[in-house]
Amino acid sequence: MACGLAAWLHLRCGLSRSATGKVLKVMEIMVVTALNLGAALVRLSHPAANVSTSPRFSLPHDIRTAMSVLSIEPNIIRSICCPKCYTKYAIADMPQVCLYKETNRSKPCNEKLWTTRITKGGPRVVPCRLYSTQDFESWLEFFLLHPGVEELIDKSYAHCPSSDNMHSIWDSPAWRSLGSFTTTHGNLTFSFYIDWFNPFTNKIAGKSASCGAIMMFCLNLPYELQCLPQYTFFAGITPPPHEPSVTTITALSDSIVDHLQAMWQGKKIRTHRHPDGALKRVAVLPTIGDLLAIRKLLGFAGVASHNFCSFCTLQRSEMDNLDYESWTKRTGADVLAGAMEWKSATTKKDRKAFFKKNGVRWSSLHRLTYRDPVQHTVLGVMHNWIEGILQHQARVKWGIGIIPAAQGNENADEAISATPPSSPLPFNKLDLDVEMLDEEITALYEESRQYQDRPEHVKRLHSQASFFMAEQQLEGGHDDADESPNDDEFFPGEVSDTDTEAEADDNLEAWKAVCIFDSTSLAMIRQCLSDTVIPSWLERPPVNLGEKRHGKLKADQWLQLFTVFLPLILPEIWLAESNPRHTALLSNFHDLVACTNIVCSYSVSSASADLYLYHFIQYRKSSKILFPNVNTRPNHHYAMHNADLMKFWGPLIKLSEFPYERHNGNLQKIKTNSHMCKSPTLFESGLH
Repeated sequence: MACGLAAWLHLRCGLSRSATGKVLKVMEIMVVTALNLGAALVRLSHPAANVSTSPRFSLPHDIRTAMSVLSIEPNIIRSICCPKCYTKYAIADMPQVCLYKETNRSKPCNEKLWTTRITKGGPRVVPCRLYSTQDFESWLEFFLLHPGVEELIDKSYAHCPSSDNMHSIWDSPAWRSLGSFTTTHGNLTFSFYIDWFNPFTNKIAGKSASCGAIMMFCLNLPYELQCLPQYTFFAGITPPPHEPSVTTITALSDSIVDHLQAMWQGKKIRTHRHPDGALKRVAVLPTIGDLLAIRKLLGFAGVASHNFCSFCTLQRSEMDNLDYESWTKRTGADVLAGAMEWKSATTKKDRKAFFKKNGVRWSSLHRLTYRDPVQHTVLGVMHNWIEGILQHQARVKWGIGIIPAAQGNENADEAISATPPSSPLPFNKLDLDVEMLDEEITALYEESRQYQDRPEHVKRLHSQASFFMAEQQLEGGHDDADESPNDDEFFPGEVSDTDTEAEADDNLEAWKAVCIFDSTSLAMIRQCLSDTVIPSWLERPPVNLGEKRHGKLKADQWLQLFTVFLPLILPEIWLAESNPRHTALLSNFHDLVACTNIVCSYSVSSASADLYLYHFIQYRKSSKILFPNVNTRPNHHYAMHNADLMKFWGPLIKLSEFPYERHNGNLQKIKTNSHMCKSPTLFESGLH
């Protein structure tokens, strides 16, 4: 109990190791004193009793020892890696600079691997970067030793698939795509998620950074339990402050895939029902994440590439093709063949040629031969539909947040012309935390003094951010373009802490848009948001919708806006007078809401998937007529594949990014004292 209290103080209350050690010493004194007093009382009451005057009792004085006694400390595998290309090295034979070559004829990386750190004992030469992962086998044992977990998992084996509506992945063809694996007792099926977040939670000054969380859910658990922290496998966090590039991410995922490969063959794992161990096999079925993360992880070309789609061979120039039946679907065999071509190329020039032809690179997950790289990839509903389609409709097509039409388009034109073409919004419209500015300026000043920066320096090479990175974030990044210089030089990727891969482009388009609602209509919408009676568990969107003061809407707020509030008020606005354009706008909105209700439903059938595709094609056709100046976004093409994905996976909302993003949010809130690269605190705190 004393060790448990000390562990709680250290892990949950943030008490330091030294302070927790003092608490353990005090508790040891208290317990020993209490035992001695008890022994003395016994001797007074029973003089003939043989009671020791010094009961033998001791507590560990180090919290790490206390946690090892409790068996709650995760098994962390720490490796040393290159800060630039992430190649791993053993400490015993670690060179001064990285010797990795992308191909046999490439130049070595030559990144510095050692650095000098000032400690209490004086300067010490230490490795520049550590990469920590959690041992999957030890975590699986910890997971299966939970009482009742095996009984919950047994429900997936006994489940009888529904013949009509699919209510979960257990009912889907995807669950049966691995043959009898998912229905065989002892076999476990997991999802694989990766996405990046900003650990500093802000995007200003020199504190912009990015680290990626890699986590897995056990899909054999009932849906409502899969995302619980105690049942989530946190595989690792990519080293900050920059994302890996499309070619260096394999160095980080290789070690995790090694564990997954071994578990496909099966290992004997101790469980609550089988203390002596039972054979367990593990497979990874869906890969989940936003478009940028999935393309990096699986080696597909990016959204700006000629071969921009991972599900079909349609070219980017053909994005407006709505003849779905004429599209040629990608196959897993073709993708694996293209990836092998790219991997076996001996020069960067050959790799670039193969990538341009096939649109795929090598990925660590291709080593899991039971997976189909096309079929077993999920298009995230949160990023693609809610933040991609719905947000684009409100901000770009409708122009909500732009000067209302009643105030005159001339004013809007003047504002647009006054905005620098490289900025998504004028400076005085930016959301800045004024209270944080002084702290940021002080931090930058100290950093300048530390590295002796001068005004004549073109850019601050030692800073965690650079102007080039800021440009990349604004332009959506160039990591995945066909002619990417980043692939050749391992330049760190863009800071992808935006909610959608097209947010920068949408910002530019939104600022050029004109609001289709006049002031009266906007007032009616806001009145509806304010007065509508909703359940207490439903989050109400901002009642001042369209004003900068409310900040950026969250994904669930966009969803509630389009499925609850706008269907109540827009028909009243657009049917108030017989205007053909208003009738067309209402029809376009009806198709969009119909698609939203289907793709975000918790049950789906083949008939509803076909209905989704019909309404979405109608929506895209009418959008071209109503908004001829608005360009089609890649998200609109990807969403065409949702019909087939629903038929294969079942309800997509149950495979969405929402629970994973909540974990990312919790990781983001962990206090690191701005020393992200010098300590494994963030990852280990996330595990606890």
